[in-house]
Amino acid sequence: MNEKVFLVGNDINNILSEEYSWERLLTDLVKHAKIKTEISSDNKPFPLFYEEIFLESARINQIKESNLKSYIAKKIALLKPNEIHKKIVYSEPKIFLTTNYDLTLEKVLTSDTEQIKNMGFIDESLYNIFRKYEVEDYCLWHIHGSQLTPRSITLGYEHYGGYLQQMRNYVVTGSNYKKKNFKPLIERINNNELKYESWVDYFFTHDIDIFGLKLDFVEMHLWWLLTYRSRVKINKKIQVENKIRYFYPKKFKTNSEHKLQLFKVNEVETIPIDMIDNDRLSYYNKVLNYIDEHP
Repeated sequence: MNEKVFLVGNDINNILSEEYSWERLLTDLVKHAKIKTEISSDNKPFPLFYEEIFLESARINQIKESNLKSYIAKKIALLKPNEIHKKIVYSEPKIFLTTNYDLTLEKVLTSDTEQIKNMGFIDESLYNIFRKYEVEDYCLWHIHGSQLTPRSITLGYEHYGGYLQQMRNYVVTGSNYKKKNFKPLIERINNNELKYESWVDYFFTHDIDIFGLKLDFVEMHLWWLLTYRSRVKINKKIQVENKIRYFYPKKFKTNSEHKLQLFKVNEVETIPIDMIDNDRLSYYNKVLNYIDEHP
């Protein structure tokens, strides 16, 4: 059996209170940016809506992007762990990947978050190929950035595009850094040289359970990683034996059919779980119970 890894999304922060929901944060961000014209996120991919907020505020009010990201970091720093954060942390895995910028999982383990430092291979200021925190014997990878480094918070098409470029270099062609040159990932796996210096590595070697993450198609870097994994598996460039499972509320099955088809072709097992009356606490307890009973 492969070692288990959790990939956890932002919905776990919406269990007990909607006060700091992503939708509320976007509304507050528009106000903070002092945008007087009417703008709406309706029918817009989030990275483009963020670009609209930034470009409008920069053009009209000369607000710098660092100001917007620092505001977001300050807001999400107020989040506190809920019951599900605690249950996630004290489940079987000790390795967590999260798209969340906040430190709610770390706060389950320590109240002294000021001592948390980036233990990644390099101290990235913008991208998040190597960004990880170590607390006790836990390893937490913030793949969309962290409140501790506001500039790293992944927002906007420009940031997503650059991130994907960095990821593809690391995986396909190899990456060059002052401290170390990385060979292409496939070569490192075949030569048994993988040292798990990036969260990307786990997608080819460890069983991963994904929950709390909508995984819309705007997450271009994650969808690219899934499709690349499938391509090298079909082409038999490496042996890919790990399993990836994606959990979602059963009530969304019909409206998510297009996405479920793509998960299937990429050999990601999809597992619908009942969510009754939008009760997230009960839903995530069911997800974690399922994982415990079906390792």
